[in-house]
Amino acid sequence: MSFSDFWKFIQGKMLGGKTYQVTSSDLDEYVKTSKKWNELSQYKFAVHTGINIIANALSSCEIRTFRDWKEIRESQYYTWNYQPNQNENSNQFIHHLVENLILNNECLVIQTRRGDLLIADTYTHEHYAMYQDVFRDVTVGQSTDGMVTSPYTFPQKFKMSNVLFYRLSNENVQKLLMELVAEYCGLMEVAVDKFIKSGGERGILTIDAMSTTANYGTKPDGTPRTFNDIYTELLNKQFKDYFKSSTAVLPLFKGFHYDQKTSEALKRSTSEIKDVSDIDDKILEKVAQTLMIPPQIMKGDVADVSQLTKNLLTFGISPIASIIETENNRKSYGEAVLTGSFQKIDTSRIIHMTPQELATASDKMISCGAWNIDDVRVKAGDVPLMTEWSQRHVMTKNYADITDVIATKEGEKNA
Repeated sequence: MSFSDFWKFIQGKMLGGKTYQVTSSDLDEYVKTSKKWNELSQYKFAVHTGINIIANALSSCEIRTFRDWKEIRESQYYTWNYQPNQNENSNQFIHHLVENLILNNECLVIQTRRGDLLIADTYTHEHYAMYQDVFRDVTVGQSTDGMVTSPYTFPQKFKMSNVLFYRLSNENVQKLLMELVAEYCGLMEVAVDKFIKSGGERGILTIDAMSTTANYGTKPDGTPRTFNDIYTELLNKQFKDYFKSSTAVLPLFKGFHYDQKTSEALKRSTSEIKDVSDIDDKILEKVAQTLMIPPQIMKGDVADVSQLTKNLLTFGISPIASIIETENNRKSYGEAVLTGSFQKIDTSRIIHMTPQELATASDKMISCGAWNIDDVRVKAGDVPLMTEWSQRHVMTKNYADITDVIATKEGEKNA
């Protein structure tokens, strides 16, 4: 019987379905599969922690739209910053996109006639050397969390020019991580076994020689109970229940004596606990390094958060933002990007500045004419005033045109 049959056996016991006979080999297969599930859970925890960090950071960014070098807020801005489709807001959509991009190494987004952006769950990608790639059997709306959905498969094919197709790299990140984490999960299993054994119950069972010939009564069928029956029941059931219970009494027949071994060597030490936690940290660190996330952020360390956030932005967020931004611009704007019509993912929103930091930065940026008052209010999280004077750029008299400075210097030399 296969493992799937074993699962049906469990369902049969619980739900009244068909019954199956389970052999010892089936149980061994079940144990091995359970261990694999445990390995996958450790891997999924680490990977989804990284996905949430990247997705949370990207979802806090504003996707700005420009036309002829002037910032505008029209349908494209609303689609990407508020409602990409009827069933997802922008935050949910970005999380969905990042998850597919990291787990599958690529993500396909199609646009419906109504203008909704939909992330494809499954599709067939046909590659061509001299022509556009084609996507067939594109299916959207499939559930990955057990919810009831009604997926839809588009009957038509989609050319590469008509879709947004994001690809992370040439290497499948998930495949590399699975191979790497599998090695650490083997070490984790050894460490957990060591941890369990280090705190396990130990003792010595002394049996009198006369016990083998004693009378132990009869079985329910009337046959006499032998020493072997008593011995097997004692070791396989009574001792097992006794060791598992926090408080218990162990009845013994005459001639049986149990002494608990309470040596210091059997006490669980911090060494075994550290072995387990160290391997768990290593899994998080390797996943973090693969996703270009500072390991301290993955593990929740709070020391030097400012510098860690800058590293996260530089190596983990900006490259993915660039992939999304570049694909959006080449498909939605084409060569118009050269004349000032494009999208820009503003990653500066990720780093939150304190009022003191913002005051120093805004003073310099206003004095050189780079920011106006509305720009400062937006950086501080306030609503822009949208008045003529709040959008006016000013500059201190300390700044001068470089040609005027050169002319003045030349005049001083010639004087």
